[in-house]
Amino acid sequence: MAANMKQISVSHAAKMVGVSTATMRNWARAGHIAPARARPLAFTEMAVLSLKTQLGSGSLQKLKTRANKVRSEENILPGEYASNSDLIENIKSLIKFVKQNQLRMDAVLYVAALRLLVIDGEMIRTSETDLFDADSYAAWRRDSTRVEIEQWRNCLGEIKNNNLYSKCYEFITLTDGDDYLGLLYQCLSVEGGKSEGGAYYTPSKIVEDSLRHCINPAYKSFLDPCCGTGKYLIYAAKLLQIKPENIYGFDIDALAVKLARINLLRAFKHHDFSPHIHCLNALENLATGEIFCVTNELLGAIDIVATNPPWGAYKNGGVLPQFSPQIKSGETFSMFLAKSLNLLKEGGMLSFVLPESILKIKTHADIRKVLLEQGRISKIVKLGRQFTGVFTPVIRLDCIKGKQIPNWLISIEDDQTAFSIEQERFFANDNYAFDIDVGKNEADILNKLHLINHITLLKNAEWALGIVTGDNKKYILDHREENAEAVFRGSDVQPFRLSEPKSFIHFTPESFQQVAPERFFRLPEKLVYRFISKKLVFAYDDKQSLTLNSANILVPHIPDMSIKVALAYLNSSVFQYVFQKKFATHKVLRGDMEKLPFPVIDKHVHDQLEKMVEVILQGRGSYEEMDELVFSTFNLSSEDAASIRHEVRN
Repeated sequence: MAANMKQISVSHAAKMVGVSTATMRNWARAGHIAPARARPLAFTEMAVLSLKTQLGSGSLQKLKTRANKVRSEENILPGEYASNSDLIENIKSLIKFVKQNQLRMDAVLYVAALRLLVIDGEMIRTSETDLFDADSYAAWRRDSTRVEIEQWRNCLGEIKNNNLYSKCYEFITLTDGDDYLGLLYQCLSVEGGKSEGGAYYTPSKIVEDSLRHCINPAYKSFLDPCCGTGKYLIYAAKLLQIKPENIYGFDIDALAVKLARINLLRAFKHHDFSPHIHCLNALENLATGEIFCVTNELLGAIDIVATNPPWGAYKNGGVLPQFSPQIKSGETFSMFLAKSLNLLKEGGMLSFVLPESILKIKTHADIRKVLLEQGRISKIVKLGRQFTGVFTPVIRLDCIKGKQIPNWLISIEDDQTAFSIEQERFFANDNYAFDIDVGKNEADILNKLHLINHITLLKNAEWALGIVTGDNKKYILDHREENAEAVFRGSDVQPFRLSEPKSFIHFTPESFQQVAPERFFRLPEKLVYRFISKKLVFAYDDKQSLTLNSANILVPHIPDMSIKVALAYLNSSVFQYVFQKKFATHKVLRGDMEKLPFPVIDKHVHDQLEKMVEVILQGRGSYEEMDELVFSTFNLSSEDAASIRHEVRN
């Protein structure tokens, strides 16, 4: 297939043009761009480039104007991106004005860039009439800045309501501190678009801490493969004192690239240069090794690569094998990590902000293996939740490219503790899991728990998914009707017992999207557990209850162990400890549960535990007493038992 006939996805096309996926779909329906394929929707690269050219020339300016309108109901101000409260208030006022007047985002950002450059003394505004007229500015300090602004202006096309943009210009008075242009762009961008692209801009403190860890006089070059508006590039200039000609940035968002270029010019006020920041898909087109690739010189040539990459499945999956053969998961951040290792020199430093799921989720075993084989992880910092509207906790991972060193220690940090663990341990873990919550003492306890004679659920249990209706609003009732049955959600599952039912359903399996064989629901007894959970929560059911897919089913068949005794272990402090230290990923996964060690116990202990569970199920009895008996079956010392209780309670 010729290069210009290559088919690209609708989301990729939207990023190339600088609009939302919904806008691209609307333009296709209206006939402004011809699809190459209807299902799934795709375009030829040539068609997208042609559309982009028409938008830039102004021949399709009405389309671009509508696409650039700021939708008031979807804008947010991410307080984590700026530390200056006065700056935030200034931007709030500007955004309010922009929304009220439905101004074009690209034009507003252009005006903001002009204002900042005038404040910096880059040029003088000589006329108050036409803000967008190049002749309104004189005494340019640098040719590079003038050329940058002129090229941007040519892309804007016709601008209406010039007087309203002039008022925007006057709004901008406070610019010190953070990346003003980046913050403004973040606020004007619709939340749905950022989420769809997996892109969330990075808080200043995280960027600063990341690059402070990279300070090394021997490091002379820096690259951000998904630079956004250039925050990492700005801090590389400020903290690492790297020369502008050795700073590189790439991003698929053309508007963000324009802002990043302005930001880097502002960071080096006394250098006349053209920034090495370009609109480019770094995964597909940067330093590919192909004969005509002009960026091949960057392969193995960079000292520091630092970024907050997009998260989520890579949208243009058809090209995965050719540029990221080690990564089978299709995860975007994994491919950026692998790409960055290729760009680094031996001894170079990588620093990435990543979702905490990279540490243990089986899907990410491929990139963990790559990191362990090609680098020495120097630090992992647990950062918690950092992004407005994103519930996923994040980490920072720092890695030095190079061969393994015996007994290499990784520093593990959070806001309260710091300790070190050997990298070699990760090689021995299932799926190369980075079990950073396990220090030496915890590792010793886990080892003791698994050394005892035990059996697991592997090949000793049946599992079933709760009902997936496909449309809960249609099928789930909030009151009981004739012939409707109670159905339990994950939130209804409490330790040992199900809550009183709050939801009901007419059980018509043929109507649902997915449903387990009915026999699982109708068993005389079964266990029900929360699927989405940071801890183990299992309940006993002997009423043949129905469950939704947030409350899944386990039927243990452990030799010489009743279902109630299995329940005692699954809700015990010991198993909570094992789950938290080895598997905690906000989901209770079958593969993890099949590794839990159920000790082989004598009949007397078994019967004691069973009676204790029966009393608890009746609303009486002592959970603590049952837990003590579970502890005794593992032959733990009082010190180890105390450590487990402390960790679980905290």
